[in-house]
Amino acid sequence: MMPAMTKQWSCLLALLILLMPALAFAEAAARVVFVTGSPTVTVPGVPARPLVRGSELQAGDTINTLDGQVQLRFADGASMSLKPGSNFRIDAFRFVDRGNRASSGDGVVMTLIKGAMRTITGLLGKEDYNQYRVGTSVATIGVRGTEYGAVFDGTGLAVTTYAGRVEVCSDAGCQQIGPGETVWVYERNQRPQFEPRSGALSGAAVQPDLPQAPTVVNVPVSGGSPTTTTADPMSASRSPITSPSGK
Repeated sequence: MMPAMTKQWSCLLALLILLMPALAFAEAAARVVFVTGSPTVTVPGVPARPLVRGSELQAGDTINTLDGQVQLRFADGASMSLKPGSNFRIDAFRFVDRGNRASSGDGVVMTLIKGAMRTITGLLGKEDYNQYRVGTSVATIGVRGTEYGAVFDGTGLAVTTYAGRVEVCSDAGCQQIGPGETVWVYERNQRPQFEPRSGALSGAAVQPDLPQAPTVVNVPVSGGSPTTTTADPMSASRSPITSPSGK
């Protein structure tokens, strides 16, 4: 079982944020392996640039998918899909591969500003949940080696787990969710709950509108060309989201 937010995590978050300017010039955090439409990426103080297949992303980059879909491959092996209309930021990233294990001091901090994402996590967070966080304005998401999706709009956050364990924390408390379960958070001062609020999340309370699972492909983050596939990575077939029963 993953404990709630700890001093350990707070220290890691502070360290990563302090290191962010230096890390921005280090090895790329992620690489774009699939894209449709006309998404863009921005860095504070720099005009937006087109986000294309093969683009490298670093700490501080914000993705705006606009009318398109984007799939990312992170340096620690994670894959992520973002739906149209999503804004997503990589706040801080550090990963040193030590024989297919994350190193002490590694970590990733990301923010889902709005929209929908689905991810298969990599080595970060697999053994130490303090190494991984995705934040929103109402709650944060932590994992221990998992596959999950999240939808965040003007009415709240919905998080669904497909494999592994996810912990969703607001200021009022934390809730762990296992495979096939979904929790909703509507305000930072309210505890995450299994039952959706009527009419919330654009009317998609029972089945949040998540992307299909990203395709896991062997793509180098720095250098080389992405592996080509015959299937559209955004159309991988997975089980539909269902509201948990008996909660």
